[in-house]
Amino acid sequence: MDDRLSIPPVLFLLGKGGVGRTTSAAAIGYDRAVRCGERVLLVQWALRDMISPLFNLEQGGHKHRQLLPGLSVMNYDADEAMKEYFVEHLNMGLFYKFVLENQQVQKLIHAAPGLEELFFLGRLFWLVELAEVERGYRFDRIIIDSPATGHGSALFGVAATISRFKLSGPLVSETARVAQMLEDPAKVGTAIVTLPEELPVEETLEMIPVLEKDLGRPPLFILLNRSLSPLLADGLASSSELSSTLSQRIHALAGSESRITIDALHGDLARRLEYERRLRTAVSIPVISLPDRMIVAPEETGLERIQALTGTLAAVHA
Repeated sequence: MDDRLSIPPVLFLLGKGGVGRTTSAAAIGYDRAVRCGERVLLVQWALRDMISPLFNLEQGGHKHRQLLPGLSVMNYDADEAMKEYFVEHLNMGLFYKFVLENQQVQKLIHAAPGLEELFFLGRLFWLVELAEVERGYRFDRIIIDSPATGHGSALFGVAATISRFKLSGPLVSETARVAQMLEDPAKVGTAIVTLPEELPVEETLEMIPVLEKDLGRPPLFILLNRSLSPLLADGLASSSELSSTLSQRIHALAGSESRITIDALHGDLARRLEYERRLRTAVSIPVISLPDRMIVAPEETGLERIQALTGTLAAVHA
Protein backbone atom coordinates (compact mmCIF):
# COMPACT_ATOMS: atom_id res chain seq x y z
CA MET A 1 0.00 0.00 0.00
CA ASP A 2 1.18 3.50 -0.77
CA ASP A 3 0.81 6.65 1.30
CA ARG A 4 -0.79 8.30 -1.73
CA LEU A 5 -3.96 6.65 -0.48
CA SER A 6 -3.44 8.44 2.88
CA ILE A 7 -3.86 5.25 4.87
CA PRO A 8 -4.17 6.19 8.55
CA PRO A 9 -2.62 4.28 11.46
CA VAL A 10 -5.83 2.31 12.08
CA LEU A 11 -7.45 0.58 9.11
CA PHE A 12 -10.64 -1.49 9.34
CA LEU A 13 -11.18 -4.08 6.61
CA LEU A 14 -14.89 -4.75 6.19
CA GLY A 15 -16.88 -7.10 4.02
CA LYS A 16 -19.16 -10.08 3.68
CA GLY A 17 -17.98 -13.38 5.14
CA GLY A 18 -15.87 -15.44 2.75
CA VAL A 19 -14.63 -12.56 0.57
CA GLY A 20 -11.02 -12.84 1.75
CA ARG A 21 -10.78 -10.21 4.50
CA THR A 22 -8.31 -12.28 6.54
CA THR A 23 -5.93 -12.94 3.66
CA SER A 24 -6.20 -9.31 2.55
CA ALA A 25 -5.45 -8.04 6.07
CA ALA A 26 -2.44 -10.35 6.27
CA ALA A 27 -1.21 -9.20 2.84
CA ILE A 28 -1.49 -5.50 3.72
CA GLY A 29 0.22 -6.09 7.07
CA TYR A 30 2.98 -8.14 5.45
CA ASP A 31 3.46 -5.41 2.83
CA ARG A 32 3.75 -2.65 5.43
CA ALA A 33 6.06 -4.66 7.69
CA VAL A 34 8.38 -6.23 5.10
CA ARG A 35 8.43 -3.66 2.31
CA CYS A 36 7.97 -0.49 4.37
CA GLY A 37 9.68 -1.53 7.62
CA GLU A 38 6.71 -0.63 9.82
CA ARG A 39 5.64 -2.22 13.09
CA VAL A 40 2.25 -3.67 12.24
CA LEU A 41 -0.42 -5.34 14.37
CA LEU A 42 -3.13 -7.48 12.78
CA VAL A 43 -6.27 -7.58 14.91
CA GLN A 44 -9.06 -10.16 14.63
CA TRP A 45 -12.32 -10.60 16.51
CA ALA A 46 -13.17 -14.19 15.66
CA LEU A 47 -13.93 -17.55 17.25
CA ARG A 48 -10.32 -18.52 16.59
CA ASP A 49 -7.15 -17.01 15.22
CA MET A 50 -7.19 -17.54 11.45
CA ILE A 51 -4.08 -15.50 10.64
CA SER A 52 -1.33 -17.36 12.53
CA PRO A 53 -1.95 -20.62 10.60
CA LEU A 54 -1.34 -18.70 7.36
CA PHE A 55 2.20 -18.15 8.66
CA ASN A 56 2.52 -21.82 9.65
CA LEU A 57 2.12 -21.02 13.35
CA GLU A 58 -0.30 -22.31 15.96
CA GLN A 59 -3.35 -20.23 16.78
CA GLY A 60 -2.81 -17.34 19.18
CA GLY A 61 -5.09 -15.48 21.58
CA HIS A 62 -5.87 -12.08 23.04
CA LYS A 63 -2.27 -11.19 23.81
CA HIS A 64 -0.48 -10.13 20.66
CA ARG A 65 2.29 -12.40 19.38
CA GLN A 66 4.90 -11.95 16.67
CA LEU A 67 4.44 -13.63 13.30
CA LEU A 68 7.71 -12.31 11.90
CA PRO A 69 9.89 -9.25 12.58
CA GLY A 70 7.67 -6.17 12.43
CA LEU A 71 4.40 -8.10 12.13
CA SER A 72 2.26 -9.24 15.07
CA VAL A 73 -1.26 -10.59 15.52
CA MET A 74 -3.93 -10.79 18.24
CA ASN A 75 -7.40 -12.29 18.41
CA TYR A 76 -9.58 -10.02 20.55
CA ASP A 77 -11.38 -11.58 23.51
CA ALA A 78 -14.18 -9.45 25.02
CA ASP A 79 -13.86 -10.92 28.52
CA GLU A 80 -10.09 -10.40 28.58
CA ALA A 81 -10.47 -6.83 27.31
CA MET A 82 -13.04 -6.02 30.02
CA LYS A 83 -10.76 -7.42 32.70
CA GLU A 84 -7.84 -5.37 31.38
CA TYR A 85 -9.96 -2.21 31.34
CA PHE A 86 -11.23 -2.44 34.91
CA VAL A 87 -8.25 -4.12 36.59
CA GLU A 88 -5.25 -2.66 34.76
CA HIS A 89 -6.55 0.62 33.37
CA LEU A 90 -9.01 1.78 36.08
CA ASN A 91 -7.35 -0.10 39.00
CA MET A 92 -10.76 -1.47 40.01
CA GLY A 93 -9.66 -5.04 40.67
CA LEU A 94 -12.00 -5.63 43.61
CA PHE A 95 -14.99 -4.26 41.70
CA TYR A 96 -14.20 -6.55 38.79
CA LYS A 97 -13.71 -9.60 41.02
CA PHE A 98 -16.82 -9.25 43.17
CA VAL A 99 -19.22 -7.60 40.73
CA LEU A 100 -18.31 -8.06 37.09
CA GLU A 101 -17.22 -11.69 37.43
CA ASN A 102 -20.65 -12.56 38.81
CA GLN A 103 -22.35 -14.96 36.41
CA GLN A 104 -25.58 -12.98 36.18
CA VAL A 105 -23.75 -9.72 35.65
CA GLN A 106 -21.73 -11.39 32.88
CA LYS A 107 -24.95 -12.38 31.13
CA LEU A 108 -26.21 -8.79 31.29
CA ILE A 109 -22.92 -7.45 29.96
CA HIS A 110 -22.89 -9.80 26.98
CA ALA A 111 -26.55 -9.01 26.24
CA ALA A 112 -26.15 -5.22 26.45
CA PRO A 113 -26.29 -3.76 22.92
CA GLY A 114 -22.98 -2.32 21.78
CA LEU A 115 -21.04 -2.92 25.01
CA GLU A 116 -18.70 -5.59 23.65
CA GLU A 117 -18.11 -3.49 20.54
CA LEU A 118 -17.30 -0.50 22.74
CA PHE A 119 -14.65 -2.46 24.61
CA PHE A 120 -13.24 -3.67 21.29
CA LEU A 121 -12.89 -0.09 20.13
CA GLY A 122 -11.55 0.88 23.55
CA ARG A 123 -8.84 -1.74 23.19
CA LEU A 124 -7.87 -0.21 19.83
CA PHE A 125 -7.82 3.25 21.41
CA TRP A 126 -5.47 1.95 24.10
CA LEU A 127 -3.17 0.44 21.49
CA VAL A 128 -3.05 3.69 19.54
CA GLU A 129 -2.86 6.23 22.35
CA LEU A 130 -1.68 4.60 25.58
CA ALA A 131 0.21 1.35 24.96
CA GLU A 132 3.58 3.03 24.45
CA VAL A 133 3.32 5.02 27.69
CA GLU A 134 1.85 2.24 29.82
CA ARG A 135 3.66 -0.79 28.38
CA GLY A 136 6.51 0.58 26.31
CA TYR A 137 5.46 -0.73 22.92
CA ARG A 138 3.73 0.81 19.96
CA PHE A 139 2.63 -0.05 16.45
CA ASP A 140 2.95 2.16 13.39
CA ARG A 141 -0.14 0.59 11.87
CA ILE A 142 -3.05 -1.52 13.10
CA ILE A 143 -4.99 -3.52 10.51
CA ILE A 144 -8.34 -4.87 11.73
CA ASP A 145 -9.84 -7.96 10.14
CA SER A 146 -13.33 -6.88 11.17
CA PRO A 147 -16.27 -9.18 11.86
CA ALA A 148 -18.46 -9.92 8.85
CA THR A 149 -20.75 -7.28 7.32
CA GLY A 150 -23.43 -6.12 9.76
CA HIS A 151 -21.49 -6.77 12.94
CA GLY A 152 -18.40 -5.12 11.49
CA SER A 153 -20.08 -1.99 10.18
CA ALA A 154 -22.10 -1.69 13.44
CA LEU A 155 -18.84 -0.88 15.24
CA PHE A 156 -18.96 2.68 13.96
CA GLY A 157 -22.39 3.47 15.38
CA VAL A 158 -21.71 2.06 18.84
CA ALA A 159 -20.56 5.31 20.45
CA ALA A 160 -23.82 7.03 19.54
CA THR A 161 -25.80 3.98 20.73
CA ILE A 162 -24.12 3.97 24.14
CA SER A 163 -24.55 7.74 24.47
CA ARG A 164 -28.34 7.37 24.15
CA PHE A 165 -28.42 5.43 27.44
CA LYS A 166 -27.54 8.64 29.36
CA LEU A 167 -25.02 6.79 31.52
CA SER A 168 -22.37 8.36 33.72
CA GLY A 169 -18.96 7.38 35.03
CA PRO A 170 -15.98 5.73 33.30
CA LEU A 171 -18.15 4.33 30.50
CA VAL A 172 -19.04 7.84 29.37
CA SER A 173 -15.37 8.79 29.16
CA GLU A 174 -14.64 5.59 27.24
CA THR A 175 -17.44 6.37 24.79
CA ALA A 176 -16.28 9.94 24.24
CA ARG A 177 -12.67 9.07 23.54
CA VAL A 178 -13.65 6.19 21.23
CA ALA A 179 -15.99 8.49 19.30
CA GLN A 180 -13.24 11.10 19.02
CA MET A 181 -10.82 8.52 17.64
CA LEU A 182 -13.31 7.24 15.07
CA GLU A 183 -14.16 10.76 13.91
CA ASP A 184 -10.52 11.58 13.14
CA PRO A 185 -9.67 10.65 9.51
CA ALA A 186 -5.99 11.10 10.32
CA LYS A 187 -6.23 8.17 12.74
CA VAL A 188 -8.94 5.83 11.43
CA GLY A 189 -9.97 4.68 7.98
CA THR A 190 -11.98 1.88 6.42
CA ALA A 191 -11.72 -0.27 3.33
CA ILE A 192 -14.07 -2.89 1.92
CA VAL A 193 -13.03 -6.30 0.68
CA THR A 194 -15.35 -7.85 -1.87
CA LEU A 195 -15.63 -10.35 -4.72
CA PRO A 196 -16.87 -9.94 -8.32
CA GLU A 197 -20.11 -11.73 -7.42
CA GLU A 198 -23.70 -10.54 -7.01
CA LEU A 199 -24.21 -10.59 -3.22
CA PRO A 200 -20.75 -9.25 -2.25
CA VAL A 201 -21.05 -6.41 -4.78
CA GLU A 202 -24.57 -5.55 -3.58
CA GLU A 203 -23.45 -5.51 0.05
CA THR A 204 -20.48 -3.35 -0.84
CA LEU A 205 -22.69 -0.78 -2.54
CA GLU A 206 -25.07 -0.82 0.44
CA MET A 207 -22.24 -0.46 2.96
CA ILE A 208 -20.68 2.66 1.45
CA PRO A 209 -23.51 5.08 2.38
CA VAL A 210 -23.77 3.48 5.86
CA LEU A 211 -20.09 4.19 6.48
CA GLU A 212 -20.49 7.71 5.12
CA LYS A 213 -23.34 8.27 7.58
CA ASP A 214 -21.65 6.73 10.65
CA LEU A 215 -18.12 8.05 10.06
CA GLY A 216 -18.82 11.12 7.97
CA ARG A 217 -16.60 9.87 5.16
CA PRO A 218 -16.52 7.04 2.61
CA PRO A 219 -14.15 4.06 2.63
CA LEU A 220 -10.63 4.81 1.45
CA PHE A 221 -10.67 2.06 -1.17
CA ILE A 222 -12.17 -1.27 -2.18
CA LEU A 223 -10.09 -4.43 -2.48
CA LEU A 224 -11.59 -6.57 -5.22
CA ASN A 225 -10.45 -10.07 -4.41
CA ARG A 226 -10.27 -12.84 -7.04
CA SER A 227 -10.33 -10.20 -9.75
CA LEU A 228 -9.90 -11.17 -13.40
CA SER A 229 -8.72 -7.72 -14.52
CA PRO A 230 -5.01 -8.33 -13.77
CA LEU A 231 -5.18 -11.50 -15.88
CA LEU A 232 -6.78 -9.62 -18.75
CA ALA A 233 -4.12 -6.94 -18.42
CA ASP A 234 -1.40 -9.56 -18.85
CA GLY A 235 -1.96 -9.79 -22.59
CA LEU A 236 -5.39 -11.45 -22.56
CA ALA A 237 -7.60 -9.01 -24.39
CA SER A 238 -11.00 -10.52 -23.67
CA SER A 239 -12.95 -12.86 -21.42
CA SER A 240 -13.08 -15.41 -24.24
CA GLU A 241 -9.28 -15.49 -24.48
CA LEU A 242 -9.05 -15.81 -20.72
CA SER A 243 -11.57 -18.65 -20.55
CA SER A 244 -9.83 -20.40 -23.44
CA THR A 245 -6.52 -20.25 -21.60
CA LEU A 246 -8.12 -21.58 -18.42
CA SER A 247 -9.87 -24.32 -20.36
CA GLN A 248 -6.51 -25.51 -21.68
CA ARG A 249 -5.25 -25.72 -18.11
CA ILE A 250 -8.29 -27.69 -17.03
CA HIS A 251 -7.90 -30.11 -19.93
CA ALA A 252 -4.25 -30.64 -19.10
CA LEU A 253 -5.14 -31.48 -15.53
CA ALA A 254 -8.18 -33.60 -16.31
CA GLY A 255 -6.64 -35.46 -19.23
CA SER A 256 -9.76 -35.09 -21.39
CA GLU A 257 -12.05 -32.34 -22.64
CA SER A 258 -15.36 -31.64 -20.95
CA ARG A 259 -17.87 -29.50 -22.83
CA ILE A 260 -19.95 -28.97 -19.66
CA THR A 261 -16.92 -27.79 -17.72
CA ILE A 262 -15.90 -25.38 -20.47
CA ASP A 263 -19.41 -23.92 -20.82
CA ALA A 264 -19.68 -23.45 -17.06
CA LEU A 265 -16.29 -21.79 -17.02
CA HIS A 266 -17.23 -19.38 -19.80
CA GLY A 267 -20.44 -18.43 -18.00
CA ASP A 268 -18.72 -17.92 -14.66
CA LEU A 269 -15.99 -15.72 -16.13
CA ALA A 270 -18.51 -13.61 -18.03
CA ARG A 271 -20.58 -13.06 -14.86
CA ARG A 272 -17.54 -12.15 -12.77
CA LEU A 273 -16.31 -9.65 -15.34
CA GLU A 274 -19.78 -8.09 -15.51
CA TYR A 275 -20.00 -7.68 -11.71
CA GLU A 276 -16.53 -6.19 -11.66
CA ARG A 277 -17.55 -3.72 -14.37
CA ARG A 278 -20.75 -2.91 -12.46
CA LEU A 279 -18.83 -2.23 -9.25
CA ARG A 280 -16.28 0.03 -10.90
CA THR A 281 -19.03 1.95 -12.68
CA ALA A 282 -21.07 2.46 -9.49
CA VAL A 283 -18.36 3.83 -7.17
CA SER A 284 -16.03 6.80 -7.24
CA ILE A 285 -13.50 5.51 -4.70
CA PRO A 286 -10.42 3.51 -5.80
CA VAL A 287 -10.97 -0.17 -6.60
CA ILE A 288 -7.78 -2.22 -6.25
CA SER A 289 -7.77 -5.57 -8.02
CA LEU A 290 -6.26 -8.59 -6.30
CA PRO A 291 -5.82 -11.33 -8.92
CA ASP A 292 -7.50 -14.69 -8.56
CA ARG A 293 -4.60 -16.73 -7.19
CA MET A 294 -6.70 -19.90 -7.40
CA ILE A 295 -6.43 -19.54 -11.17
CA VAL A 296 -2.83 -18.36 -11.35
CA ALA A 297 -1.38 -20.75 -8.77
CA PRO A 298 -4.01 -23.12 -7.31
CA GLU A 299 -1.48 -25.05 -5.21
CA GLU A 300 -0.08 -22.04 -3.33
CA THR A 301 0.17 -22.23 0.45
CA GLY A 302 -1.39 -19.50 2.58
CA LEU A 303 1.93 -17.73 3.10
CA GLU A 304 2.83 -17.97 -0.59
CA ARG A 305 -0.51 -16.38 -1.46
CA ILE A 306 0.08 -13.57 1.04
CA GLN A 307 3.52 -12.92 -0.42
CA ALA A 308 2.14 -12.93 -3.97
CA LEU A 309 -0.66 -10.50 -3.07
CA THR A 310 1.90 -8.31 -1.31
CA GLY A 311 3.80 -8.14 -4.57
CA THR A 312 0.62 -7.12 -6.35
CA LEU A 313 -0.09 -4.36 -3.82
CA ALA A 314 3.46 -3.05 -4.13
CA ALA A 315 3.30 -3.12 -7.94
CA VAL A 316 -0.05 -1.36 -8.10
CA HIS A 317 1.10 1.45 -5.81
CA ALA A 318 4.80 1.69 -6.69
